[in-house]
Amino acid sequence: MSITWAKIIGQSPEFNLEARIFNGVCFLTALGTLFGTIGNLLLEAQQVAVLFTIVFGCMAVCYYYARVKQRFLTGVLLYMISTNILNFANFWYNSGVNGPALLIYTLSNFLVVSIIPKKQYLFWISLNVLIVLSLLLVQYRYPHLIPTEAVTNRFIRMGFVYCVTLVFIFQITKYIRESYNSERALVEKHAAELQIANETKNKLFSILAHDLQSPLSSIQNYLEVLSELRLDQDERQSFEKNLLTSTRGTKQMVSNLLLWSKAQMDGVKVNLAGVDVKRTVHEIFKTYYTIAAEKKITLSNQLEANGLISADKDMLQLIIRNLIDNAIKFTPPGGEIIIADEIAGDACCIVIKDSGIGIPVEQQASIFSLNAASTFGTKNEKGVGLGLVLCKEYIEMQDGKIRFESTPGVGTTFYVSFKLFARDDEKQIAAEAVAVYNL
Repeated sequence: MSITWAKIIGQSPEFNLEARIFNGVCFLTALGTLFGTIGNLLLEAQQVAVLFTIVFGCMAVCYYYARVKQRFLTGVLLYMISTNILNFANFWYNSGVNGPALLIYTLSNFLVVSIIPKKQYLFWISLNVLIVLSLLLVQYRYPHLIPTEAVTNRFIRMGFVYCVTLVFIFQITKYIRESYNSERALVEKHAAELQIANETKNKLFSILAHDLQSPLSSIQNYLEVLSELRLDQDERQSFEKNLLTSTRGTKQMVSNLLLWSKAQMDGVKVNLAGVDVKRTVHEIFKTYYTIAAEKKITLSNQLEANGLISADKDMLQLIIRNLIDNAIKFTPPGGEIIIADEIAGDACCIVIKDSGIGIPVEQQASIFSLNAASTFGTKNEKGVGLGLVLCKEYIEMQDGKIRFESTPGVGTTFYVSFKLFARDDEKQIAAEAVAVYNL
């Protein structure tokens, strides 16, 4: 029913609220007068039946201009002129003050307030009041000019007009309230999105202004020391290792920053395919074995599953790199990092466990958000929290899940789940690719 009604009155944003209400009023008025015509014919009130037929025609014309031609102001002008003329005639031929004319005039005033442009309020409401007072004065001075009808017919007509008036007021008020609630919900949604955008902007500026500047300053200081001082071999090697660590951390930070910024501005395209987890992790481990060895951390690859998961390989590599990089950053020398897998039903869970310092309890609720505080690793490695935000977004884009368990002083375990890749998935992906190509 709501879909049919939306088609009758028009939909936003093609029609504004006033236009939609006006279209509904014209449609309901036309429908009501059609029944009124039939009712008056049954009551043998031919003059009133003719009047209702004219109203039906006027409402149909107004609806045509406002809904079909989308000429709202023209429709309103025709509506106001025709209703005032017809209300005048209705008062004259429908028992005057003893009939339903005043009730109809009251409804007209309510409709005026609901539909006409604000600038026209004073004119049309004043005209409506002036006509009503004039007709009352005429009937008071010359009561014989207003024809009367049988008491039974008058009561039937009063009851009918009352019911129609009540339906009109209920429908219009209900629609205004629903529209108001819908607009309010939309405003609240936009306000929430704006707040998130502001937080995102503030976080981005914070990273650019401080978190990114700090490691670059450290790199500059290392280079200045290396160029200006004569250092022995051990001191030089120590400085070079620190420089390499700082450069590596800065590179990872910049990479995450650029990828996350691109995702926020342009969106990210996900290319799901069958990905071999063991092979993908093995390629990443080649890089991190050396990094972990420099910090005297043991990397243990305990992946056993031979199946494929449904994932984007580039995204998966970024996720694993960030999680391993975090594990190395927050694991002290002599610690261990284990990566394993678990098959549960139609999903594969990749487990990355470290024996690091853990995540403070007060920070655990916000580690996947931009509200996470900047942190330092066990060797003063700087982190800005973007890595985990990026991981969560990328995992959810691939219909995956991520969670963690952490005990301060004991370690942290991350669980990343992806659906297993099946031939049916391959067919679906191929069909989607064909559909996109055809578009």
